[in-house]
Amino acid sequence: MEYLFAIFAVYRLATDFAWEDGPGGIYAWVRGWVITRYGKDDWRSIGIGCPVCWSFWLALPVAFVWGPLAWLVIAGAVAFLARMGHG
Repeated sequence: MEYLFAIFAVYRLATDFAWEDGPGGIYAWVRGWVITRYGKDDWRSIGIGCPVCWSFWLALPVAFVWGPLAWLVIAGAVAFLARMGHG
């Protein structure tokens, strides 16, 4: 059950950071700053708008609690959900 909670929590955070404006527009501002600084074709600019990329890093702290396999399980499940939900 904890895995499900972790998957949905990481999914929510990853999609928020990648697609939403955030409180006060902070997420959108940071994405815009990165794109302006590095250019729209840079790997950092592409990654900051990608929930699959975010899920990989957001699931990392879970590896310290449940082990490295949990990191990949959660990141993979979030990647699957993100791709199912956004085509």
